[in-house]
This record gives sequence, C-alpha cells and structure tokens, in this order.
Amino acid sequence: MANGTLIYGILIILVSLICTFQMTNSTEKDQICDNLWPNNSKQLNILAVGKTKKRLLLITKDLLVYDVAVNSLDRAHKKLHLGSKPMAMADKYPILYSSNVFQYIKNGPLIAFTMIDEDSEWICLVTTNTNPTAGVNYDIDHSQTKPGWQYNGTISLVMISTDHPCQFYSLNARQGLQINRWHCEEGKRVRDRPGITAKYHHSSICYDQTQTNIILERIAENGTCSSGTPVTWPVLKGFVSEGRFYLFGQSHIYVFDENVYSEPARPYPFEEHSYDSFFNCPGIIPPNAVMSDSEFYGMIATIIVLLAIVLIITWCISRICDRRKQRSLIDEKNEMNSKLNLSKLSTNVSTPKSMASKMISAPVRNGSLSLSGRSEMATVDTSVDSNKSSKIPLTPNTPNQLSKPSESSRRRSISLSK
Repeated sequence: MANGTLIYGILIILVSLICTFQMTNSTEKDQICDNLWPNNSKQLNILAVGKTKKRLLLITKDLLVYDVAVNSLDRAHKKLHLGSKPMAMADKYPILYSSNVFQYIKNGPLIAFTMIDEDSEWICLVTTNTNPTAGVNYDIDHSQTKPGWQYNGTISLVMISTDHPCQFYSLNARQGLQINRWHCEEGKRVRDRPGITAKYHHSSICYDQTQTNIILERIAENGTCSSGTPVTWPVLKGFVSEGRFYLFGQSHIYVFDENVYSEPARPYPFEEHSYDSFFNCPGIIPPNAVMSDSEFYGMIATIIVLLAIVLIITWCISRICDRRKQRSLIDEKNEMNSKLNLSKLSTNVSTPKSMASKMISAPVRNGSLSLSGRSEMATVDTSVDSNKSSKIPLTPNTPNQLSKPSESSRRRSISLSK
C-alpha cells in the first residue's frame, strides 16, 4: 500500500512539473522570444549579434542585451541558447548608453556588429551617410567609449560579425546575394580608430548545378553567376562562429561553412532552420522541438525509464525491509525459546537441592537426633547409654515422629545432662 502511494505521488509530481513547465514556456515565449524574429513582417528585432572570445552578445532594436556564455551556441543541433533574460542597455552598459554620441545616433539608421582585437571586445555602432556624425565604439572589457566610424557607401550593407580579430563580412542584395570581407587598417587595434576597408571586390553566392550546394564566384560587381542561378536569400542580420555562417533571413536561418568564402568555386552544402527551432530563450523549449516525434518520444522514454528505476529501487527497499522484519521476528522467537529453556532448566536444578536441604543429617547422641539423607530409612538413637539403643524406622508417611521426642526420652536426656 505504501509503495503504491509513493508511485502515485511520483507520477503526480512529474505531471505537475510538465504542465507547469509548459505553461511557463508559453508565457515566457510570448513576452521575449516572439519579438526577436519576423512575424508576418520583414523586420527583425535584432540590432547586433556576434560571438567574441568571452561571450555571445545579442542586442535587440529596443536596446535589450543578451550576454550569454560562449558555448551557448549548440553547433550539433543548430540552437542558440539564450540562458538568461536580457538586461536593458542602460543597466548593462550605462557608460555607452549615457554617452552623448549614442544618445544622438540611437534613433537613426545604424549598422551594428561586434568585433574583437588584441586588446578587448567591442560593440561597433556605425552611422550611414545620412547622419553627419560618426558612430561610437564601446570597449566592453574596459567600459570605455571611443570614436567610431561612418559608412559613406551608397550600397545598403548588412554587417556580419566574426570571431576573427578586426574582421567582419558584409552582404548586399544586388543581382543576388553578394559578399565581401573587411579588415582594420593600420594594425589590429580598434581603439586607434583605423579605417575599415573591403578586402576584395564583392563576390556572388551561387547555387551549383545540382541546386543543393552553394559556391562562391569572384566576379565583377555587375557580373552574374556562371550557373545562372544566384542565391537570393533576404539576409537581415548574421554572424560567424567557429568557421560557420549563421545568416538570419525573413523566415529562415541559413547555415553553411565559412570556407565557402576562402575556397571559391568549391561547392558546400547549406542548411535552413526555422527561428523557432534555432532560438532557445530562457526557460523555453521551442515549439517545433516539443512537437517533433523524436524528441517527444525521447522525453516519454526518459520518463518511463526514470519511473522504472524508481519502481525497482522501491521494490528493492521493500524486499530489504521485509527480510529485516523476518529476521527480527526469527531472532525474537529464538530469544523467547532460549529464555523458556533456561527457565525450565533452572526449575529442574532447584528441586533436588531443596529436597536435599530438607534431609539434613543430625546424629543423636545422648538423646539427640540423627538423619541420613542418603536413605529413605532414618533411625533415632534414644538409648540411655552407649550400650543400649532402640531403632525406630521412619518413613515419609510418618513425619511427626521426627518433629517431637517422647516425654520419657526427654526426661532421660535431661537427667543425662546433669
């Protein structure tokens, strides 16, 4: 009965936890995750995203900052785990937020990305030619603001953060998706405010003949893909981490190897992932992952295995307790039997001793009594002198013969004592 109650209790706890977790997920998802990626619009609520040496940063357009560990990006499952809730930029980076330059440029068009150099990690906020003021660079490690840059080109660019020192990529959508790589001038230190220049001419990202892989073709800016099929992903933001591109489109996230850029004309596969499956916000399991067959049945199998382990442990504990109870009962029974045997033995031993104590040898000389305990017959010597005696047989049926001497013999004893 106790085991059944325990099992029912465990089941109720498991069901309650699952229900509570799902309710928490839906609430958190509505408040945080749904506004990160496009929902029936072409707007992405991400100002900058990138991986540095120490952290992975995601800054939303409404100036909320996710600062998570570098291993938050799960390459194997293509998931970005935002394990903590965001902080307002005013609280996370108060020096940057309160700077005059940032307050002046924050409401205008900004090209934002992260960068690393030999000294620190940076948040770079670049203005366009529509703004007369250059941007600002923020030194994360030393909490300092430095003069930033301004992009004066006419082509609309999307800057892609990298984890290489003083480098980033740019993408544009002219005649398909084109890419270029930019480097710091005059060394590799952002604080010296070097200029940022493109390394080569723009190159086109194209499909190969199978239409299942992509290749890079270094062509003139007004050229076209030799395959005749350019990639036309509408990329809005992205970053590079550990040799892989993660490009955020309007409805999908595109993932492929960074070697696509360094090895032109070589085909590489690419993957498409939904935003729901890629982003894993605080306390949230993406809906696709919850409803997928493999992970759903995996969760059910895990619960069954855990329940089986609990049942086995409970059964083992019950068996051990039963055996201990049986041993305890057997020990108590043996102890009681031992006490009874000892009691009987003590009774048998005390009986002959008590009888022997009653049969006391008392010799009668000159009128005294003599009792021998070794024979059932006893004699009393009542003679007046040593030459005369009369023996009276005694039996257990005549106890009064020993209790009181006759009057005549008592007189004789008295007279002899004189």
